[in-house]
Amino acid sequence: MLVMTNHGTILGWNSGELIQITDPNDSRAVRFDEVEIEVDKIFSGGPLHGFQIKTVGRGVGFLNDEGYLSASGDRVNVETGRTAMAGWETFSFVSDDSLSSFTKSTSDPEAEMNRFRRKVLSLIEAGQPVKIYPGCGYAPRDGFLNLDIVCMQPNYMLEKPDNYFIFPFVCKWDIPDNCVDYIFTEDFMEHVSQLMQWQFLTETRRVLKSGSWQRVNTPDIIWSMKNRSDFSRGFDGVYTGELEYEHIAILSHLQLKEIAQTIGYKEIIFTTHSHGVSEYSEADIRPGPDRDKIGGNIYADLKK
Repeated sequence: MLVMTNHGTILGWNSGELIQITDPNDSRAVRFDEVEIEVDKIFSGGPLHGFQIKTVGRGVGFLNDEGYLSASGDRVNVETGRTAMAGWETFSFVSDDSLSSFTKSTSDPEAEMNRFRRKVLSLIEAGQPVKIYPGCGYAPRDGFLNLDIVCMQPNYMLEKPDNYFIFPFVCKWDIPDNCVDYIFTEDFMEHVSQLMQWQFLTETRRVLKSGSWQRVNTPDIIWSMKNRSDFSRGFDGVYTGELEYEHIAILSHLQLKEIAQTIGYKEIIFTTHSHGVSEYSEADIRPGPDRDKIGGNIYADLKK
């Protein structure tokens, strides 16, 4: 069994240091027999000497006296000493066959789009609701077809590949008109350009059934500027921190309403956190601690 990080690299061991590698056939890859893997076990010897296996959501974490092992996406070396468990501190034990299947899913967008289409058609044929969660990030949801451009939850992909698809989803979806029951996004819209926002909301309206809803949970540019800028300082006082989160085009309530109305949505309802109007709505996870839950995000339900 190999150890995979939460962003798809493999745990390796090189000259006495834990590192991240990309090739499972690399001689530096850390491997374990299945009999060695059990929750709360403390390794004695080997690359993970002194680390204890802990459960973390759908994956595992490794804890020693210094803290949790952490594999960030921007470093080769694996660090320890983290006091909390999150995405970078989450790992999974995977077989070579499972890793091969995972690698194929994350490296062939055309095949993934076809797999997504087949899944939608199978749900329609079975008379089951089609619920889609584009930009699922670290929190894919059961009962949804989770879409993203990169796999940020390998453990979920390994457990439930039929619910997780990796391709550039701001595109034309090869599925019929009027076939989707619900679409949900949160903290996604701000990461694409204004043109792509129009393209996405137009395509999602095409595939939604008449009378069905799309929920949009996204940061509010007015709240951000009003609460984080000092306009009395002129140019230098305008808040630029949104760029740190790779936010490209952040909407206001009025902008989102005018875009949706222009595209042809019949009704736009602004609600509050975790109060979507669709029968299929679920609790919102975002925003995170960087933004006020009440005013920092827009919560909008768009009806076709």
